Amino acid sequence: MIDNTCGPSQSAENEAPVLDKKVRYCRKALHGVSRTFALGIELLKEPLRDEIGIAYLVCRILDTIEDSTDLPAKSRVAMLLRAEGEIFDPARFSECAGAIEQLFAQPSLKGADHELCRNTITVLFALHELRPEARVAMEPPVREMARGMAETVKRELRGEGLHLETMEDLERYCYYVAGTVGHLLTSLYALDRPSIIPEVEAELRRHEVAFGLGLQVTNIIKGVTDDIGRGVSYLPLCLFRQAGITIDTLLSRPDDPRGREVVSGLASWTLDKLDEALEYTLALPVSEPDLRLFCGLPLAFAVRTLSLALRSSSVFSENVLKISRLEVTAIHRKMESILDDNDRIRELYREERALVPVSRP
Repeated sequence: MIDNTCGPSQSAENEAPVLDKKVRYCRKALHGVSRTFALGIELLKEPLRDEIGIAYLVCRILDTIEDSTDLPAKSRVAMLLRAEGEIFDPARFSECAGAIEQLFAQPSLKGADHELCRNTITVLFALHELRPEARVAMEPPVREMARGMAETVKRELRGEGLHLETMEDLERYCYYVAGTVGHLLTSLYALDRPSIIPEVEAELRRHEVAFGLGLQVTNIIKGVTDDIGRGVSYLPLCLFRQAGITIDTLLSRPDDPRGREVVSGLASWTLDKLDEALEYTLALPVSEPDLRLFCGLPLAFAVRTLSLALRSSSVFSENVLKISRLEVTAIHRKMESILDDNDRIRELYREERALVPVSRP
């Protein structure tokens, strides 16, 4: 799923003085499973803050079912397909939540993501208390995500492991994990903001999938060491073969410069998607600064992360791709100061993009 560093935390101006217990849990859980995404959520005005936050937690639960390779693949496929049909069903979501919680009941499954799955019932009750029209907007992309994730896990049943072989595999995987999120965001924006007139929505629809894909691939690059440590590779294996190195070699020698070659094989494709992510961000009306900041910050951070990956010979080490807190703050302040000026946002993007050492036409 999409998860790039966002700026400093800001409380929503219209936060209710007393929050429902389920919403309080969801806000706290966001910080546990994705501190950076939680900070981005807090940039949004209500009701989008909690609608997108709760939708993210639902997606995170699905993502955790997919990713938990300690659990049998057959059980995970079955649960994802059940979730597709039942999460949004008022008569069945509670039993589905109980089944997910039971799947993750064993104490050996530790960490915030697994703890979130053990509280699925709270998240789904919060989901079903959102505006009905918001749930209608969320349902198609979330169901498509669950169905696509089940197809990914089926690779394990075929003996292929949770690995991607080709760039086509990567694009298909990223579509289900993040392109669907692009659909979801646009639908919620259009529902909530009168400024998203049909012409604006049409422009957002043109770029929404690429917006999700560009950020997701950057996120994959950031998390490559953790993923491989779990026996998962979302970087296509064809790129390792082209670089003349194996995953195991890079894990034992993270400073091997061929690791940079692996990432370089993704650079042009990723930049194309991030270029479209810029157009997605600029299509948002200047009268919606929270939406522009919510989209613009992870875009700037993604380009900075890609630059770090291509400038380092230790891409597969633990900390090399982390953007410093000072850098995060500086980018946040810069972006916030130019939100109403498309030309200056383009200039900031070009400055960040120019730091990515890849030959482009």
